[in-house]
Amino acid sequence: MTETTTALPMRTLGATGCEVTVLALGGVKYNMRSDAHAAGVVNRALDLGINYIDTAHSYEDSERKIGLVLRDRREGVFLATKTERRDRDGARREIEASFRRLQTDSIDLIQVHDLATEQQLAQAMGPDGALRAMEEYVEAGRVRFIGVTGHRYPALLAKALEEYPFDTLLVSLGAMQAAVRPFYETVMPVAQARGVGVIGMKVMAHGWFGEEGVAEPALRFVLGLEGVATALVGVDDVRQLEQNVRVARECRPLSDAERDALLAHARGMYERHPKKAWFIYK
Repeated sequence: MTETTTALPMRTLGATGCEVTVLALGGVKYNMRSDAHAAGVVNRALDLGINYIDTAHSYEDSERKIGLVLRDRREGVFLATKTERRDRDGARREIEASFRRLQTDSIDLIQVHDLATEQQLAQAMGPDGALRAMEEYVEAGRVRFIGVTGHRYPALLAKALEEYPFDTLLVSLGAMQAAVRPFYETVMPVAQARGVGVIGMKVMAHGWFGEEGVAEPALRFVLGLEGVATALVGVDDVRQLEQNVRVARECRPLSDAERDALLAHARGMYERHPKKAWFIYK
Protein backbone atom coordinates (compact mmCIF):
# COMPACT_ATOMS: atom_id res chain seq x y z
CA MET A 1 0.00 0.00 0.00
CA THR A 2 1.30 3.46 -0.88
CA GLU A 3 2.16 5.64 2.11
CA THR A 4 0.38 8.98 1.85
CA THR A 5 1.50 10.76 5.05
CA THR A 6 3.48 13.86 4.09
CA ALA A 7 3.42 13.11 0.38
CA LEU A 8 6.40 13.87 -1.80
CA PRO A 9 6.01 17.18 -3.66
CA MET A 10 5.26 16.94 -7.36
CA ARG A 11 6.53 19.02 -10.26
CA THR A 12 5.66 19.16 -13.94
CA LEU A 13 8.21 17.58 -16.29
CA GLY A 14 8.46 20.38 -18.83
CA ALA A 15 6.07 20.40 -21.76
CA THR A 16 5.34 16.68 -21.30
CA GLY A 17 2.73 17.76 -18.77
CA CYS A 18 3.55 14.74 -16.61
CA GLU A 19 3.58 15.25 -12.85
CA VAL A 20 6.61 13.58 -11.26
CA THR A 21 7.86 13.38 -7.70
CA VAL A 22 10.73 15.70 -6.86
CA LEU A 23 12.79 12.63 -5.98
CA ALA A 24 13.34 9.95 -8.63
CA LEU A 25 14.86 6.51 -8.11
CA GLY A 26 18.01 5.71 -10.07
CA GLY A 27 18.64 2.12 -11.08
CA VAL A 28 22.33 2.07 -11.88
CA LYS A 29 23.38 0.12 -8.78
CA TYR A 30 20.91 -2.74 -9.08
CA ASN A 31 23.22 -4.74 -11.31
CA MET A 32 25.40 -5.09 -8.20
CA ARG A 33 22.58 -6.22 -5.87
CA SER A 34 20.65 -9.46 -5.50
CA ASP A 35 17.19 -9.76 -6.99
CA ALA A 36 15.60 -9.63 -3.53
CA HIS A 37 17.65 -6.61 -2.44
CA ALA A 38 16.85 -4.65 -5.59
CA ALA A 39 13.16 -5.56 -5.43
CA GLY A 40 13.04 -4.46 -1.80
CA VAL A 41 14.39 -1.02 -2.67
CA VAL A 42 12.08 -0.56 -5.66
CA ASN A 43 9.00 -1.70 -3.74
CA ARG A 44 9.86 0.58 -0.83
CA ALA A 45 10.35 3.53 -3.19
CA LEU A 46 6.89 2.96 -4.66
CA ASP A 47 5.38 2.57 -1.19
CA LEU A 48 6.92 5.92 -0.21
CA GLY A 49 5.30 7.59 -3.20
CA ILE A 50 8.16 7.90 -5.69
CA ASN A 51 6.68 7.71 -9.18
CA TYR A 52 9.78 8.13 -11.41
CA ILE A 53 12.15 5.20 -11.97
CA ASP A 54 15.23 5.45 -14.18
CA THR A 55 17.39 2.70 -15.63
CA ALA A 56 19.30 1.93 -18.84
CA HIS A 57 20.06 -0.94 -21.18
CA SER A 58 23.75 -0.59 -20.28
CA TYR A 59 23.15 -1.00 -16.54
CA GLU A 60 23.56 -4.71 -17.10
CA ASP A 61 20.98 -6.53 -14.94
CA SER A 62 19.25 -3.41 -13.60
CA GLU A 63 16.35 -3.45 -16.06
CA ARG A 64 15.56 -7.10 -15.35
CA LYS A 65 15.54 -6.58 -11.59
CA ILE A 66 13.33 -3.51 -11.83
CA GLY A 67 11.05 -5.49 -14.13
CA LEU A 68 10.52 -8.08 -11.41
CA VAL A 69 8.63 -5.38 -9.49
CA LEU A 70 7.06 -3.43 -12.33
CA ARG A 71 5.40 -6.47 -13.88
CA ASP A 72 2.97 -6.20 -10.95
CA ARG A 73 3.25 -2.46 -10.11
CA ARG A 74 3.54 -0.68 -13.47
CA GLU A 75 0.49 1.59 -13.07
CA GLY A 76 1.32 5.16 -12.08
CA VAL A 77 5.07 4.80 -12.61
CA PHE A 78 6.91 7.11 -14.98
CA LEU A 79 9.48 4.67 -16.40
CA ALA A 80 12.62 5.92 -18.12
CA THR A 81 15.41 3.97 -19.76
CA LYS A 82 18.23 4.68 -22.20
CA THR A 83 20.26 3.43 -25.13
CA GLU A 84 23.90 4.19 -25.84
CA ARG A 85 23.58 3.24 -29.49
CA ARG A 86 23.63 6.08 -31.99
CA ASP A 87 22.42 4.03 -34.98
CA ARG A 88 18.83 3.10 -35.79
CA ASP A 89 19.17 -0.67 -35.82
CA GLY A 90 21.34 -0.80 -32.70
CA ALA A 91 18.95 1.45 -30.79
CA ARG A 92 15.99 -0.66 -31.88
CA ARG A 93 17.66 -3.84 -30.60
CA GLU A 94 18.45 -2.27 -27.24
CA ILE A 95 14.97 -0.82 -26.83
CA GLU A 96 13.37 -4.19 -27.61
CA ALA A 97 15.62 -5.77 -24.99
CA SER A 98 14.52 -3.10 -22.51
CA PHE A 99 10.84 -3.95 -23.09
CA ARG A 100 11.57 -7.62 -22.42
CA ARG A 101 13.67 -7.04 -19.31
CA LEU A 102 11.28 -4.51 -17.81
CA GLN A 103 8.30 -6.80 -18.53
CA THR A 104 6.19 -3.98 -19.90
CA ASP A 105 4.50 -3.04 -23.15
CA SER A 106 5.07 0.68 -22.66
CA ILE A 107 7.98 2.88 -21.66
CA ASP A 108 7.42 6.53 -20.84
CA LEU A 109 10.84 7.88 -21.79
CA ILE A 110 13.66 6.61 -24.03
CA GLN A 111 16.87 8.62 -23.89
CA VAL A 112 19.97 9.00 -26.02
CA HIS A 113 22.43 8.09 -23.29
CA ASP A 114 25.69 9.87 -22.39
CA LEU A 115 26.03 12.15 -25.41
CA ALA A 116 29.71 13.05 -25.63
CA THR A 117 30.57 14.47 -29.08
CA GLU A 118 29.01 16.47 -31.90
CA GLN A 119 29.68 13.47 -34.16
CA GLN A 120 27.50 11.29 -31.91
CA LEU A 121 24.74 13.88 -32.03
CA ALA A 122 24.91 14.09 -35.82
CA GLN A 123 24.78 10.30 -36.15
CA ALA A 124 21.84 9.99 -33.75
CA MET A 125 19.93 12.66 -35.70
CA GLY A 126 20.72 11.18 -39.12
CA PRO A 127 18.24 9.26 -41.32
CA ASP A 128 19.58 5.96 -39.94
CA GLY A 129 20.20 7.32 -36.46
CA ALA A 130 18.93 6.28 -33.05
CA LEU A 131 16.39 9.08 -32.93
CA ARG A 132 14.56 7.67 -35.93
CA ALA A 133 14.17 4.35 -34.10
CA MET A 134 12.85 6.19 -31.04
CA GLU A 135 10.40 8.15 -33.17
CA GLU A 136 9.06 4.90 -34.59
CA TYR A 137 8.27 3.64 -31.08
CA VAL A 138 6.53 6.93 -30.28
CA GLU A 139 4.51 6.67 -33.51
CA ALA A 140 3.54 3.11 -32.55
CA GLY A 141 2.35 4.27 -29.12
CA ARG A 142 4.86 2.17 -27.19
CA VAL A 143 7.02 5.10 -26.05
CA ARG A 144 5.70 8.47 -24.95
CA PHE A 145 8.74 10.77 -24.91
CA ILE A 146 12.32 11.10 -26.16
CA GLY A 147 15.17 12.53 -24.11
CA VAL A 148 18.93 13.02 -24.04
CA THR A 149 21.44 12.57 -21.24
CA GLY A 150 24.96 13.82 -20.68
CA HIS A 151 27.50 13.74 -17.88
CA ARG A 152 30.34 16.03 -18.90
CA TYR A 153 29.76 18.60 -21.66
CA PRO A 154 27.06 21.20 -20.98
CA ALA A 155 27.64 23.17 -24.20
CA LEU A 156 27.09 20.01 -26.25
CA LEU A 157 23.83 19.31 -24.43
CA ALA A 158 22.62 22.86 -25.06
CA LYS A 159 23.44 22.35 -28.74
CA ALA A 160 21.48 19.08 -28.77
CA LEU A 161 18.41 20.82 -27.37
CA GLU A 162 18.70 23.51 -30.03
CA GLU A 163 18.96 21.01 -32.87
CA TYR A 164 16.32 18.42 -31.89
CA PRO A 165 12.99 18.76 -30.01
CA PHE A 166 13.91 16.54 -27.08
CA ASP A 167 11.22 16.24 -24.42
CA THR A 168 13.63 15.83 -21.52
CA LEU A 169 17.22 16.40 -20.47
CA LEU A 170 18.97 14.31 -17.82
CA VAL A 171 22.07 16.28 -16.84
CA SER A 172 24.74 16.49 -14.14
CA LEU A 173 23.54 19.21 -11.77
CA GLY A 174 25.06 18.17 -8.46
CA ALA A 175 27.14 20.48 -6.31
CA MET A 176 30.34 18.86 -7.59
CA GLN A 177 29.48 19.91 -11.12
CA ALA A 178 28.35 23.36 -10.01
CA ALA A 179 31.66 23.91 -8.24
CA VAL A 180 33.82 23.32 -11.30
CA ARG A 181 31.76 23.65 -14.49
CA PRO A 182 28.71 25.74 -15.54
CA PHE A 183 26.22 22.96 -16.23
CA TYR A 184 23.14 24.68 -14.89
CA GLU A 185 23.93 28.10 -16.35
CA THR A 186 24.57 26.59 -19.78
CA VAL A 187 21.68 24.18 -20.20
CA MET A 188 18.81 25.59 -18.18
CA PRO A 189 18.07 28.72 -20.28
CA VAL A 190 17.88 26.59 -23.44
CA ALA A 191 15.77 23.92 -21.75
CA GLN A 192 13.30 26.40 -20.32
CA ALA A 193 12.97 28.27 -23.63
CA ARG A 194 12.00 25.00 -25.32
CA GLY A 195 9.84 23.49 -22.60
CA VAL A 196 12.29 20.64 -21.98
CA GLY A 197 11.79 18.77 -18.72
CA VAL A 198 15.03 18.78 -16.71
CA ILE A 199 16.11 15.89 -14.49
CA GLY A 200 19.14 16.46 -12.26
CA MET A 201 21.66 13.67 -11.79
CA LYS A 202 25.03 13.14 -10.07
CA VAL A 203 23.32 14.51 -6.97
CA MET A 204 25.58 12.53 -4.64
CA ALA A 205 28.69 12.60 -6.87
CA HIS A 206 28.74 8.80 -7.21
CA GLY A 207 28.09 8.46 -3.45
CA TRP A 208 31.06 10.62 -2.55
CA PHE A 209 28.92 13.23 -0.78
CA GLY A 210 27.50 10.51 1.42
CA GLU A 211 31.00 9.44 2.38
CA GLU A 212 31.81 13.06 3.22
CA GLY A 213 28.70 13.45 5.37
CA VAL A 214 26.99 16.06 3.19
CA ALA A 215 24.32 13.96 1.50
CA GLU A 216 21.42 16.02 2.86
CA PRO A 217 22.65 19.43 1.69
CA ALA A 218 23.71 17.86 -1.62
CA LEU A 219 20.14 16.73 -2.27
CA ARG A 220 18.67 20.01 -1.06
CA PHE A 221 21.01 21.85 -3.44
CA VAL A 222 19.60 20.11 -6.53
CA LEU A 223 16.00 20.25 -5.31
CA GLY A 224 16.42 23.99 -4.91
CA LEU A 225 17.54 24.65 -8.49
CA GLU A 226 14.83 26.53 -10.37
CA GLY A 227 13.51 24.59 -13.34
CA VAL A 228 14.57 21.13 -12.16
CA ALA A 229 11.59 18.77 -12.19
CA THR A 230 13.15 15.92 -10.26
CA ALA A 231 16.43 14.85 -8.69
CA LEU A 232 17.57 11.39 -9.73
CA VAL A 233 19.36 9.53 -6.95
CA GLY A 234 20.58 5.96 -6.78
CA VAL A 235 20.80 4.24 -3.41
CA ASP A 236 22.57 1.27 -1.86
CA ASP A 237 19.73 0.25 0.42
CA VAL A 238 16.35 1.11 1.90
CA ARG A 239 17.96 3.16 4.70
CA GLN A 240 19.50 5.58 2.21
CA LEU A 241 16.25 5.71 0.27
CA GLU A 242 14.24 6.62 3.36
CA GLN A 243 16.74 9.34 4.30
CA ASN A 244 16.44 10.86 0.83
CA VAL A 245 12.65 10.72 0.94
CA ARG A 246 12.65 12.55 4.27
CA VAL A 247 14.75 15.37 2.80
CA ALA A 248 12.67 15.51 -0.38
CA ARG A 249 9.39 15.66 1.53
CA GLU A 250 10.58 18.80 3.32
CA CYS A 251 12.01 20.17 0.05
CA ARG A 252 13.78 22.92 2.02
CA PRO A 253 16.16 25.04 -0.08
CA LEU A 254 19.65 25.79 1.16
CA SER A 255 20.33 29.21 2.59
CA ASP A 256 22.95 31.28 0.79
CA ALA A 257 25.45 30.45 3.51
CA GLU A 258 24.70 26.73 3.31
CA ARG A 259 24.99 26.78 -0.48
CA ASP A 260 28.33 28.59 -0.38
CA ALA A 261 29.65 26.16 2.22
CA LEU A 262 28.58 23.12 0.19
CA LEU A 263 30.12 24.44 -3.04
CA ALA A 264 33.37 25.27 -1.23
CA HIS A 265 33.42 21.78 0.24
CA ALA A 266 32.73 20.22 -3.16
CA ARG A 267 35.46 22.28 -4.79
CA GLY A 268 37.91 21.18 -2.11
CA MET A 269 36.96 17.55 -2.60
CA TYR A 270 37.59 17.86 -6.32
CA GLU A 271 40.93 19.61 -5.88
CA ARG A 272 42.13 16.98 -3.42
CA HIS A 273 41.05 13.98 -5.50
CA PRO A 274 40.25 15.02 -9.10
CA LYS A 275 40.61 11.47 -10.43
CA LYS A 276 37.79 10.29 -8.18
CA ALA A 277 35.41 12.25 -10.37
CA TRP A 278 36.89 10.86 -13.61
CA PHE A 279 33.52 9.84 -15.01
CA ILE A 280 32.36 13.44 -14.94
CA TYR A 281 35.51 15.12 -16.19
CA LYS A 282 37.32 12.66 -18.44
